Amino acid sequence: MISEAAIWHDLECGSYESDLSCWRDLAAEYGGPILDVGAGTGRVALMLAGEGYAVTALDLDASLLEALDERAPSAGITTTCCDARDFSLAERFNLIIVPMLTIQLFGGESGRAQFLSAAARHLAPGGCLSVAIADLLDDEHGAAGGETLDADVCTLNGASYSSRAVELKLRDERIGIERRREITTATGSVEQSTSTDWIDTVSADELEAEGAAAGLAIAPRRQIPPDDDYIGSAVICLHG
Repeated sequence: MISEAAIWHDLECGSYESDLSCWRDLAAEYGGPILDVGAGTGRVALMLAGEGYAVTALDLDASLLEALDERAPSAGITTTCCDARDFSLAERFNLIIVPMLTIQLFGGESGRAQFLSAAARHLAPGGCLSVAIADLLDDEHGAAGGETLDADVCTLNGASYSSRAVELKLRDERIGIERRREITTATGSVEQSTSTDWIDTVSADELEAEGAAAGLAIAPRRQIPPDDDYIGSAVICLHG
C-alpha cells in the first residue's frame, strides 16, 4: 500500500513536466548509467528508464522508493536509500541529475559541498552533473509566490487529498513554502495540517563556484521554462 508520504509527494510534485525534455536531452547526450538524486516516487527515473537507460534512483525517504519499486519492478531502475550528502556507490555514472531544486534542500553551502564532493567521485570520465536551481522570490509568473488559487487534488481508496501553497516564509538564507494539506475520508471526516519545505537560496554563479571548488569543470547552463504552476529554473552543468 502506498504511504501517505508518497501520496503527498505525487500530489505536490508528480504533475511537473516542464523539466523532462531537459533531462531527456542530457541523457541522449551523455548516455547511461544515470543517477537520479532525490528521485522520490520516480517522476524522472521512470521516464528515463522507459527510454532504455539504466537508472539508479537515490532518495533519503525509503517510503518514496518503495512506491517507485512497486511501479517499476522490471524497468531497469535500481533504488538506493541514503543521504545525498554522504553516499558511496560501487558504480560511476555518465550523468548525475538533481531535479526540482533538490540541492536547495541540503542545508546550505556545507551540505552542498558534501554532495558535490560525493558526486565528483561518482562521475565517469567525461560525465556530467546537472543540477536544477531557482530563485523563488524572482517569480514573474506567480507560480511560487504566496497563496495559489487552485489546490492539487487526488482521490485514493475513497479518500480525497488536497494540497495548496498558502505562504512564502523568509528565514535567514532560506525560503519556506508552506502548504495547507487536507484529507477528506470516505466517511466525510476532514483532517487538516500544514507542511513547510525550506529551500536554501543559492545563485547559479555561487553553485558553479562551489562545483569548481569540488574539482568540477563548468559547462554551459541550460534553462527550464516556467509553466502555470511552477517557476522556471536554471540547470547548472558540471563536468568531471
